[in-house]
Formats: sequence, structure tokens, C-alpha cells
Amino acid sequence: MTTAWMFKCRIVSICIVWYICSSVQSIVNKMILQHYNYPITVAIANQVLIPVLAIPFLRAWHVKEARLSKSQYRRYLLPIAVGRAIASSSAAFSLSLMPVSYQQTVKALMPLFAVVMGRCLLHERQTTLVYLSLLPIVMGVLVATVTEISFSLTGLIAALVSTATYSLLNILVKKLLKQADIHPVRLLAMTSQACAVVLFPVWLVKDAVPMAADIMSTSGSSVSSPSLHLLFLLLCSSVCSFGQNVCAFSLIHMLTALSYAVTNATKRITVIVASLLTLHNPVTGSNMAGMMLAVCGVFCYNQAKQYQKEHVVEKMSEGDDVSSPFLSGRSGRSLQLPITRSHTTLSDATLVAMDSGSSADVMYWATKKSNGVGGGSRLATVISSSNNRSPTFVLGSGNGLSIRNKNNVVS
Repeated sequence: MTTAWMFKCRIVSICIVWYICSSVQSIVNKMILQHYNYPITVAIANQVLIPVLAIPFLRAWHVKEARLSKSQYRRYLLPIAVGRAIASSSAAFSLSLMPVSYQQTVKALMPLFAVVMGRCLLHERQTTLVYLSLLPIVMGVLVATVTEISFSLTGLIAALVSTATYSLLNILVKKLLKQADIHPVRLLAMTSQACAVVLFPVWLVKDAVPMAADIMSTSGSSVSSPSLHLLFLLLCSSVCSFGQNVCAFSLIHMLTALSYAVTNATKRITVIVASLLTLHNPVTGSNMAGMMLAVCGVFCYNQAKQYQKEHVVEKMSEGDDVSSPFLSGRSGRSLQLPITRSHTTLSDATLVAMDSGSSADVMYWATKKSNGVGGGSRLATVISSSNNRSPTFVLGSGNGLSIRNKNNVVS
């Protein structure tokens, strides 16, 4: 079997595991909340087990210990932990009030929140095409909402709060990954641990007391059965939550942004279909059409973002600074290189907040095989130059790329 076929098989295998983990987690969480109305318990269980499950992966990947400054703890890690506590508990609460399919449709609004927050907080401007690509997302969610049989206004508000909070977290995570020398999976473990600490007092008041009362009021041999059943479901949900994060992180490094957007949209469709077949919640034809329109809108949004990135590179290449270490490929035109760390959103393992604007980094450009290195991976590539000034090497890792030539060093 050739290397290309092995790479494709690996991509397909990871995607299958990703889809299974995402579908199982959503369905299991809904089953838990149907029988046990403890949304904070569902939220905190995932956060508690993620740091434990991350240990063997971090050791296998030889990820070094993270060293954050006090300022980074105060400005980024603590707000991310609080935000994750709000987002995860809101998501669990909304799931207790609405079907999985409808919640997944509401989550499709994340690009809208990302654009609005990017404009308000980072002063990022988007192209007209990007703004137009948001229309099918909004229209799809509106159609799905109007035709939703099990509509709950409280559940909708909770889902919107969760989606908006995750969009805000994307910005903080992106800034922290650029500033700190930390692996995204280790950051996931650290923020999950801090999030569990933040959620613990809320869990004691909201869920622990009612759970203890329910167990005490149950008599006979039936006392252990519901509690063991709940623990088993929570364990399955936590393992699947961590599994889909690892799969998404792996795919981010192996695919282009557009390819990842396709797999992510397919994942959302898979979760919706799996929940409909498993949980049998009633849907209408218009409701299903609205869901699919929203998901397709997310794909159109990512295509528009990719076109915008290419347009930015096209404009940057017109200057063609000969002293720049970002050397060119075709026609002597310079090309922006993917030199930053990979983004991970920590939000149901979805990649939504992508760089935009002339001051941002152009991320996740899959490179063609050149000089025997790269072969489509975003982790390593060789850059060619038509200016008789070739770089000696380009090395990719989880901490970014290092580029060196005679006159310039970029890391």
C-alpha cells in the first residue's frame, strides 16, 4: 500500500471514530437528561475526566509541561475556565429541553457569533461574500425553529448562550496559544480541570442535594441500579467527549481548512441523523430542510473564508518584498506561510474561529509535495523560491513552524 493510500485510510479512520464519538456523546447525554434531570452533573463529569484521559496521550506524544505566567493565568486561563463552565452547563441545560437535532442546528449559528465578536472585539472586517454566506445559516435556523415540534424558548436561549460563549472562548484560546508555549491538548486538560473547580460549588447546590435525596428516597435493591446506570452513561459520555477532541485535533493538523470544514459539516449531519434514528424525536419535512440549510450554510461560510484568505495572500504578494523570509512559489510572488500554532476551539471539538484580515495569519494551507517533504501535511513542508534565496529548512511541530534562510530567522 502506498503512502498516499495509507494517509487516506488514516483520515477516513479518524473521521469514522470522530463521527461515532460525537454521535454517541450527544445521544448518551440526551438519554441521561431524559431519565435524570441533572444537567450540571453531565457538564462537570466531562470536565473531570478529560484531564485524566489526557495523561496517556500527553505521555505518548512526549508533550512537555506547560509554563504559563501569572498574567496568562489571570487574563486567559481563568476566563476560559469560567466561560467553559457557563457554556457547558448551558449546553447541557438546553439539551434537557430540546432534541439533539435542534440543538445541533442552533450550534450552526457559531460562525455568526464569531463574525460579530471578531468585528466588535478584534475590529476584523469581512468580505461581502462572508457576510452573505451567513444568510443561509440564519434562514436555516429560523426555519428549523418555526417548524420545531418540541420548541422551548428557555432551551433556545440556553443554546444561544452556550454557542455565543464558545465563540468568545475561541478568541481567548487563539490568543493564549499564540502567546504561550503550550500544546492544545494540554491546554484542553488544564482548562477542563479549572472548569470542574468552577462548576463544583454549583453542582453541590443544584444537583448533589437532589441526587442524594433521590437515592435516599429509593428503597430496596433498586437503590444501586439507577445510580450505577447513571455512572456508566456519564463515563461513556466523558470518554466520547475526549475522543472527539483528540480526533478533531488530529484532523486539524492533517487537513486543509476547507477539507476540515467539509468533515465538520458532515459530522453535524451525522449527529442529527443518528439522533433522529435513535431517539425517534418527531420532525417535519420543513424542520429537516431548515436543519440541512443551516449546516450547508456553515460549509458556504467556510468556503467564503477560504476565498477571503486567498484574496488576502493575493494582495500581499503584489508587494513581493525580496528581504522577506516568506519566499515565493509561482511567478516570483511571495506566499504567506502557516507559521502559527494550530487553533483548537475546545468547544465540542469544532473549528470555527479562523483568522481573517490583513493582520492575521493565513492558517492551515495544505502544501503540495515539494523536494520530497510535506506531501499534503500541514506539519512539514519545503518552500521553494524563484529569487535564488532558498531557505535551508522548514520544520513543523505542534508549537508552530521554524523557517530559516541566510538573512532571516522566523520561529
